[in-house]
Amino acid sequence: MKSRSPAVCQLRATPSHCKTKKKNKKTKMCGLWSLPEEVAMKCLAQVSRVDLAALAMASKAHRSLIVSPDFQLLRFQMGCLEPNLYVWLHVLPEPTPRWFILNPVHRRLRPIHLKSCKAPPESSSSFVLMSFGVFNIGGLVNGKPTSDVSFLDCSNHTWHSVTLMKMARASASAHSINRKIYVLGGCGDDADSSNWAEVFDLETETWEFLSVTIAPQYPTKRVDDTKE
Repeated sequence: MKSRSPAVCQLRATPSHCKTKKKNKKTKMCGLWSLPEEVAMKCLAQVSRVDLAALAMASKAHRSLIVSPDFQLLRFQMGCLEPNLYVWLHVLPEPTPRWFILNPVHRRLRPIHLKSCKAPPESSSSFVLMSFGVFNIGGLVNGKPTSDVSFLDCSNHTWHSVTLMKMARASASAHSINRKIYVLGGCGDDADSSNWAEVFDLETETWEFLSVTIAPQYPTKRVDDTKE
């Protein structure tokens, strides 16, 4: 038997969404929550982000459901997540860059108040978009490259720590292919063919070095084609 979401169960028990008969004292559901849970969730998943934000203000139970990871995953799987523009921007005189999101109503950028116990690097990070979030890879901390990796969950604007890379990197090139993240370079003079690149597997959440061949750099010689 499929277990019910705690948030949905709480909503089903909310007096404002039901009608009580005095005779048999049984609770009668009305509206959306009179439908089977799976059907109700799929209907709610198709509501726009702006309307969901308004619905979340109705009660704590509504907000608990809307911000739950299971509900956000359902919206992602159904293709109901609206595209949003996120910007990593340094606005003076602020000491560090901040994340901004384009407000769909006012059509202007607004700062995001992120939940995190550890702030990501201030500069020279690499970013990779995966699912409904952004990976922040490497960067500079106190002027030195770091192996830190974090994930920004765009559904609730929360940072999550990810397994550290094997090499500290800054300004690396990073791309995602088939549920894997490839990170190339960014490790300075410590790089060689054995550690210049590494790959992160999202299924196992592990990093492995990727063996590559680095072409040697030959000194350039100026050629003067002018004949005397």
